[in-house]
Amino acid sequence: MPSPRRPRPVGRLPFVQSIRGPDGKDYLYYRRDGRRTPLPGPEGSILFLETYDRVHAAWSPPQPAHGRPGTVDAAITAYLAGADFQQLSPASQRSYRLTLDRFRSSFGPLLLRDLRSPWWEKLRVKYADQPLAWNMLRSRMREVIRMHRRLHPDDLPADPLAEVRRLKVAPSDQNRPWPPEVLEAVLRAATPEFRALLVGYLLTAQRGGDVIRMRPEHYDSRLRLLRFLQGKTGRPMVLHVPEPLARAIDAMSGRHAERLFVTPRGKQWTLGNAQETLARLLSHLDLPRYTLHGLRATGPTALKLEGIENRIARELTGHTSDSAFEVYVRGASGYRLARQAQEELDRLFAPVLTAAELEGNRRRASGSGMGRPSGKSSGKRQIVSEEAEKVP
Repeated sequence: MPSPRRPRPVGRLPFVQSIRGPDGKDYLYYRRDGRRTPLPGPEGSILFLETYDRVHAAWSPPQPAHGRPGTVDAAITAYLAGADFQQLSPASQRSYRLTLDRFRSSFGPLLLRDLRSPWWEKLRVKYADQPLAWNMLRSRMREVIRMHRRLHPDDLPADPLAEVRRLKVAPSDQNRPWPPEVLEAVLRAATPEFRALLVGYLLTAQRGGDVIRMRPEHYDSRLRLLRFLQGKTGRPMVLHVPEPLARAIDAMSGRHAERLFVTPRGKQWTLGNAQETLARLLSHLDLPRYTLHGLRATGPTALKLEGIENRIARELTGHTSDSAFEVYVRGASGYRLARQAQEELDRLFAPVLTAAELEGNRRRASGSGMGRPSGKSSGKRQIVSEEAEKVP
């Protein structure tokens, strides 16, 4: 006798199984590829055979999630195979894929058209303590949705994420530019090798990974040029090498066959050990936290304060839009206009301010002190003073 709840084949009909329930009764099912459909008993009855024929005729092989049109999985798969994704840099592709794969591991089988704005709003609430993760997911799923709408315009009439906002992110000091006094103190205390790396960061205004990966063949010492591809964007860069940077590169010449900048041990820098070196140096100098990435903002911020146009500074940093570039010069963008407004205020109010200052200096010089406001109390003090003069 078969054990309870264990399926056993029945009769000559394929895919029919009988399962004995806890009550001791046998229950019939059409079971195929993991899907199970109940069949009425008893086996061989007219109702059983009719139901079996209908279920058997309607069966079709199950499609994988990414093969079912309209699912989250299918939309993400289409995006990852599309031109927009393929044109991203390898580093960006890895980041996008990580975010999207995590999302579809949870919601892949869902139909994209069923995920309306209220659904996304509820998900946004769950990310309230992870604003960066939510903003990243939102922006990347919007790319997926845009492609899905282009491929299937009738499936999703509108972008549900257009109405769902980003989460506010606390200000970060990641891009904070270094003040001149901090820069000087760190450069003075750094080893020659770390100083050379910092000069490379400052005068090229490139991302950390691009600076530490610069190779001897990227540098043309005769023309004083650096030629390389940005890792994140894939953009070809041609940069002038100023004299301080040329000296820093020349000082490292021959220390490592594969890198322009090397550690005191002659090894290639990694972002990790460069950041740790900076952190230890700042702690030793009793200075607040600054980052290597902040050096990428230091030069452009100084250029912005001097009135250099964005389009010129962007040729140094490699940014292709003002919106991305402005992240690095936040706070300095309006400096020139604000200064112009302040100079106009100075012109308008200079007579009033100058007259007040001269009057104040005159009163202090005469010993009368600051002017007293007129009023009852002032008048009383004057009367008392006059009466006192009459006393013999």
